[in-house]
Amino acid sequence: MSRVERPAAGKTELDQVWGLRPHFYKEFMADHARSIARVDPVILELCRLHMATVFTSAFSLALRYRPALDAGLTEEKIAAIPRAYNSPLFSPAERQCLQFAEQFAIQASSIDDGDVKKLEEAIGVEPMIYLIKALSVMDQLQRSTVAFRLAPPAEVPDTLPDFEIVKLAA
Repeated sequence: MSRVERPAAGKTELDQVWGLRPHFYKEFMADHARSIARVDPVILELCRLHMATVFTSAFSLALRYRPALDAGLTEEKIAAIPRAYNSPLFSPAERQCLQFAEQFAIQASSIDDGDVKKLEEAIGVEPMIYLIKALSVMDQLQRSTVAFRLAPPAEVPDTLPDFEIVKLAA
């Protein structure tokens, strides 16, 4: 971690950085948890990891969303995210969500009505609204981990209870 000369006390680097503003940290992470819980867990995790790759968030790439794993998401499919547009592992709805998440991460201001319509057609109105809200909080959290150069965590912060450290085969 860098850019923070006097971090707050905390179990993880995320806690130490965000803990400098404990009220905001508590409120933001509660909003984050509510927002991501409303989205299909596999679509959420695919989008979260794709955004983490775009941002080069080592912190975020080291975590997995347990509900997505419980729903059947595999490391094989995660590894195929860069090739999702041509991979038979991904449904048309997943591809559309990944494309939208990438555009959201790179330049949200370039999203137009046509992009929103494609996403709506792929997953429906209510899921689309919840996905866009989740993309927003994931974007904020991931950009902060990059800005503060947070390393992959050795343990999961208490504020991310539905996540676990990635377990890759050696």
